Amino acid sequence: MKKRLTTKRVIVWLIILLVAAVFAFGAYFFTHMKSSNAEAEAVLSSMEQLIPGFGLEIDPDDVLPGTSSGGDGSLMALSVNDKDIVGCLEIPALDVRAPIMDKGSEEPYFVTWVSGSPAKGPFRLKGGREDVFRRLAKAKPADKVIFTDIDGNRYTYEVTTQYHLKDWAEATNDLLLCYPSDDQTDFVVGCTSVM
Repeated sequence: MKKRLTTKRVIVWLIILLVAAVFAFGAYFFTHMKSSNAEAEAVLSSMEQLIPGFGLEIDPDDVLPGTSSGGDGSLMALSVNDKDIVGCLEIPALDVRAPIMDKGSEEPYFVTWVSGSPAKGPFRLKGGREDVFRRLAKAKPADKVIFTDIDGNRYTYEVTTQYHLKDWAEATNDLLLCYPSDDQTDFVVGCTSVM
């Protein structure tokens, strides 16, 4: 009888510890994500002061393609709040506005430049499925996507398609917005440049 009672106590304590661990992890994750979101907002605020014309309310239908920052298709970076930023991504229909970090940098609520540029595509940007791109799957054909580089040049794209991709050599869109959907494929929203 004592042995059975002891076993039940151990099981109860294990369940209590497991529940406490889940709550602790949830609190940590929530705090970390909230901090990352605040950091991204601070970078956007600094960008409004550093980049000419950035942050001005402009109708997406009136935005025309600009010129690239680098003639070879590279993007110039600007250090904003100790982060190398190459520009900003906006998707007005999804209420997305996020700073774009230079290659190799990944943080929640930031988009990462992977490859290409507006001048030399395909221009590939990656974001988090759980944060900045959480509504990306709701993008519809003809939704506007705007990239603003650090010189204030704006490039407009329209959403054309959504698909899952394993081999990036098969990508043909001018702009590719993606997040990992599993270990081998990415979910992609393909966009075409508006001329």
